[in-house]
Amino acid sequence: MKEPTAHARPGPLAVQARAEFTLDMLRNLVVVFEAAAEDRSVLVEMGDRGVWAVTHDGHRLFIGQTAAPPPLDV
Repeated sequence: MKEPTAHARPGPLAVQARAEFTLDMLRNLVVVFEAAAEDRSVLVEMGDRGVWAVTHDGHRLFIGQTAAPPPLDV
């Protein structure tokens, strides 16, 4: 049996941003999708202290506060 992620990683990927999500943050994101996305995508913006969802019409909705993640290993 092949590893399920064997085709998911074509090679090393450069990490652009990181954020730790809590269960409450994920629930907030689901609420944004249900209320504002209307079967469209939602842009997620990550700052040094928080995560926001940006709807297709430009509304920024606070998802939750983040703690600074550990530094990236480069």
